[in-house]
Amino acid sequence: MKALSIIDSFKGTITSTELGMIMSEELTKKGIEADFIPISDGGDGFLDVTEMVTKDPRIEVVVSDPLGRKIKTYFLYDEGSRTAYLELAKSSGLNLLSENELDPFATSTYGLGETIGKALAIGAKKIIVGIGGSATNDGGSGMLEALGCRFLDSENHLLTSLSGGQLDRISQIDATDFRKKISGVEFIVASDVTNPLLGPKGATFVFSKQKGAKDADLSVLDSKMENYANAIEQSIKQVFRTSPGAGAAGGVGFAFKSMFGAVFHSGIEYILDLVNFDALIKNYDVIITGEGKIDQQSFDGKVVFGISQRAKNKKIVLVCALCEVSEKALKAKNIFQLYSVVDAIASKEESMKHPKECFRKLCASIKL
Repeated sequence: MKALSIIDSFKGTITSTELGMIMSEELTKKGIEADFIPISDGGDGFLDVTEMVTKDPRIEVVVSDPLGRKIKTYFLYDEGSRTAYLELAKSSGLNLLSENELDPFATSTYGLGETIGKALAIGAKKIIVGIGGSATNDGGSGMLEALGCRFLDSENHLLTSLSGGQLDRISQIDATDFRKKISGVEFIVASDVTNPLLGPKGATFVFSKQKGAKDADLSVLDSKMENYANAIEQSIKQVFRTSPGAGAAGGVGFAFKSMFGAVFHSGIEYILDLVNFDALIKNYDVIITGEGKIDQQSFDGKVVFGISQRAKNKKIVLVCALCEVSEKALKAKNIFQLYSVVDAIASKEESMKHPKECFRKLCASIKL
């Protein structure tokens, strides 16, 4: 029997590569021929998968994290095609902050803008960005600021160090320098999110609580975002707030759609095509996939959904830390077996304290 593990990261605890290695080690002990590849839907691990396939070199850079502290990170660059590959989570991601640092009023995508700027500085003419896993709710304003976009208040004063909490102060925008900087550059965005920018299904109400927002903050943050959207759309004379994906990454999707003219791809479909998934799985009997928490969103354009749709003639085994979907619903999604850490192996608290050990025990319990 041959098994392929292609498991999304358990956010904040175990990377996709680590999950694949542990699974392969435990299955090999059972006499199963096991391989793995890292996977991403545009969030954590996007560059791991891309690097594995393209073999492009890393360009190391120093940029700002979501709270403005300097960090070392990298992007990939193919000099021949002048293509740069970036991962938002490397500069503006949840993974860069501790739980008590999460604050959508204070966090910014300035570091992502700096990374794009450094790619442009070395001659990139095509920039591909995976935008999942953000710690921000700034609508991409920090990113735009870093690339030369000037935001002004009602008294024509320049606003700087933009974050989610300052969006209501923006009155007008001067994008002259920004447009010069990105002129002639193609932008492609890989994202797993189809939400609009505003409202009950938008960036703030759906995603900002995981970034530190309280219930009472949601309407406040959404109102600030609406003011920002008004300023952007008045500047460009077009409406993008309702576009699918505008709500991705705390509104970064909106900035890419409205200001960059970026082309959007489903993150998981982009990655599965990149690794030539349809041809790859012909060599395997079982496909093992999953993510940290399996819920209804897992079947809405994420890794689990993409794989279950494209591997319908294979046995699919699902692994996770926590499952909130019924067994009946999983069977309807072409899932052969489910293995969950919480309850079967450990409590939620214990699984968070010792994630790798708990996951290894889960892998050891799998019967194919």
